[in-house]
Amino acid sequence: MKKWKRSRTVLLTVLLMLSVALAACSSNEGAATSSGNPANSGSPGNATPEPTGSESVEELDPVKLVWFIRNAEPSNAAAVLEKANQMIQSKINATVDFKFINPGDYVNKMQLVMSSGEEYDIAFTSSWANPYSDNVSKGAFIPLDDLLAQYPDLKNSMRQEIWDGVKVNGKIYGVPNNQIMATAPGVWYKKDLLDKYQIDPSGFKSLDDWTAAFQTIKTGEPTVSPLREGLPEAYLTFAPSVDGVQGLRINPNTWQVYYAPYTLTDNFAIMRDWYQKGYFPQDVATMKDETSVIKAGKIFSRYTSIKPGLDAELKLAMGFDFVVQATGPAVLPKTAGQTTMNAISVTSKNPDRAMMLINLVNTDKELFNLLKFGIEGQDYTKVSDNRIEPITGGYSLPGWLFGNEFNSYVIPGQPDDVWELTKTQNDTALVDPTIGFSFDRQSVENEIAQLNAIFTEFKPVLYSGMADIDKTIADMKEKRKAAGEEKVIAEAQRQVDEWRKTKE
Repeated sequence: MKKWKRSRTVLLTVLLMLSVALAACSSNEGAATSSGNPANSGSPGNATPEPTGSESVEELDPVKLVWFIRNAEPSNAAAVLEKANQMIQSKINATVDFKFINPGDYVNKMQLVMSSGEEYDIAFTSSWANPYSDNVSKGAFIPLDDLLAQYPDLKNSMRQEIWDGVKVNGKIYGVPNNQIMATAPGVWYKKDLLDKYQIDPSGFKSLDDWTAAFQTIKTGEPTVSPLREGLPEAYLTFAPSVDGVQGLRINPNTWQVYYAPYTLTDNFAIMRDWYQKGYFPQDVATMKDETSVIKAGKIFSRYTSIKPGLDAELKLAMGFDFVVQATGPAVLPKTAGQTTMNAISVTSKNPDRAMMLINLVNTDKELFNLLKFGIEGQDYTKVSDNRIEPITGGYSLPGWLFGNEFNSYVIPGQPDDVWELTKTQNDTALVDPTIGFSFDRQSVENEIAQLNAIFTEFKPVLYSGMADIDKTIADMKEKRKAAGEEKVIAEAQRQVDEWRKTKE
């Protein structure tokens, strides 16, 4: 295996830190099969998939399913979902109660739902919202391996490494939404402000270039924040993560487990300077609905994950033009499949039918595009067989929330070959060397819960430079030591070392 090299300058470190914050806020597309062949697009036209290998629709009892969606209810939702339910009922004899929850409330709401034992069938989960690994460890989701075996088209639509990356203790508890899996770090900018102030981000060569650009915006547009937030730990030069332990990383050169924030004091100092200059929103740490703020034109730039056609998708979601710039190479992380998923609840009375529904929205192109774009003539105009023009104010739901983005229509601004370009990015990305490693947290579960709480406490302060860096890190170290950090790192190191022996 080739050695991974750390960046040699603060600039490259910071640039490679600019990555996945919108990976889940913007639509994503694509994946490749493990054989390297084009990914199964899950595009069987409008044919009705068989419910299972043997059952027909007529043999299925009618059921009503509940699906929690991390999104505000879209415009025209009632008409769209009524039509969707007609299709779903005709194909798997089920109807669905789509329960929309605003993104800022989703984690807390789902924790209440799960802790109360409320009955539901499917919920959006991920590594960053309604955390997948945590929920699996709490017994919130059922294992899906046997159910997935009944749907080979769904299972084969993603490369095996993706499925390996969502396994916990050897089992699969969630279905990844087939999309862009390779993370390429970058930044988006409001195009009108770039043009107004003649800023060319493609020429940025140092942090001084970013600082100068942000100061120009701060001076000329006092109601606009130059940057959405500071640098999260995930934007570092790539290093594999330890499942479910926020901030804990594995050095791919030495295979040593370490806590990333301890290595970032220089970068935190830069963020401190930017915070003191007013480059972030005043509520940088507490903002719950950044989408509304971005739509209002109050944010000049934001870190994002680059993919083909992203600028067009951002325009569709926000209503104005963007410029997107990559700042580093693409990486296929172990947790790529955990970026956006759906899981079946242990409280579901119809897990077989829930799996049937997940398969349906991933393999039926007509249903997928109905749920994503709404109804033709009401929410969009069809330009060709696979290209549409959304109607302003119409229904729109990010496809990465619920299904296979390879089935998506092409929208204005996206190239006709957006899916081929996406596949190329997935196929050529550097691969996480720890794919297949799963950290068994059982013996240190209590310590991890405390450490994750401490990470959440200190993250906004450090990553957006909100307080003195040296004092904040010292306080964090003291709390983490008392919470059992050394024990967790030692256990993670032991498991990494044991896993490596199996790869020799």
